[in-house]
Amino acid sequence: MATEDHRDTYAVGRVARLTGISPDLLRAWERRYQAVEPVRTEGGTRRYRPSDIERLRLLKAAVESGYRIGDVARLSTQEISERLAKGEKERDPAPLEEVLSSLERLDGVAAEQQISAQMSMLGPVRFARDFAIPLLHAIGEAWSDDRLCVASEHLGSAMLRSLLGSALRPTAAHRGAPIIVFGTPTGERHEIGLLIAAVTALGAGANPLYLGADLPAQELVNAAMTTKARALAISAVVSKPGDLAKTIANLRNALPTAIELWVGGPLARTTPIDDVFPIDSLAQLEQRVDLLRITDQ
Repeated sequence: MATEDHRDTYAVGRVARLTGISPDLLRAWERRYQAVEPVRTEGGTRRYRPSDIERLRLLKAAVESGYRIGDVARLSTQEISERLAKGEKERDPAPLEEVLSSLERLDGVAAEQQISAQMSMLGPVRFARDFAIPLLHAIGEAWSDDRLCVASEHLGSAMLRSLLGSALRPTAAHRGAPIIVFGTPTGERHEIGLLIAAVTALGAGANPLYLGADLPAQELVNAAMTTKARALAISAVVSKPGDLAKTIANLRNALPTAIELWVGGPLARTTPIDDVFPIDSLAQLEQRVDLLRITDQ
């Protein structure tokens, strides 16, 4: 990296705020993928140009759209921009209304065929991101509007749970990948979001161990320690903030420092605790997985 005039450039902390990419992930992208090439001050400090900021923002948008960083980092900034624009133009809306109509009639055969077709067409990771999440939201809204009965809502949820669970099949290639234990603590019975997270982690190169919902904290800890996991990922949807804070603190205290603790779901940021990583999006989850993979190499 050459030393250049660093006027009109940005320090790494400022870049993190402008792009939404953490300093650790930014360094990892530079070291492993040469995503950008910052200039250096005479003292060796990295500084980033406005063009670097633009490129990093596009890279982050590409990752959030489902591209792997290793695939897009080798492209020029213009090529990344064109690929994103093309993807937006070609993206067809998921046939949510067809599925909702089948669920409304309690036509399980039709609903399963429609949902399974999306899984086959998109693949597990894109299915989780681009279809399962919008379908969950659509089912919730339809139930709230009295368009779907409770039975219809349960039918749709059961089908998603089954398909996402079937996608959690690590191959031999995942054997040496970082193990991440997924589960929800006692009282947390909502697991579809956790399933989506586990499928996403599998696609990002992790080896997820999915335990399901409503587990005692000690069981989660034991599973993480027994498997020598690199992280324990839990989901928080309905817990009371005080109870959740206590659970997270107990988990963090019981886990070895080498095992990271990730908290996802709507309550992820309601109880900030040192050395606990809130996960706000699937893209952020993929970034955490990428950091583990780079660290382990």
